Amino acid sequence: MTTEVKIVRDWDANTFHQRVLQLELAGYTSRLETYTVTPEMNPDTGEVTHLHSIELVRTKGGQGAESGGKLGAS
Repeated sequence: MTTEVKIVRDWDANTFHQRVLQLELAGYTSRLETYTVTPEMNPDTGEVTHLHSIELVRTKGGQGAESGGKLGAS
């Protein structure tokens, strides 16, 4: 059994969520406990931006359902 891990990180929330949804459609499962939003401030302008990050996993060659969740599920 092989486990593939991908980490998605992006400053733009829309791009981040689009990439996560594409990977979920490809069979990856979001590890919701790894989802973080980190604020960062540009020292020159004072502008605050946020880095979104999550880990996704996909298991190959095994049987059974994976645990985890969909980031966009409610």
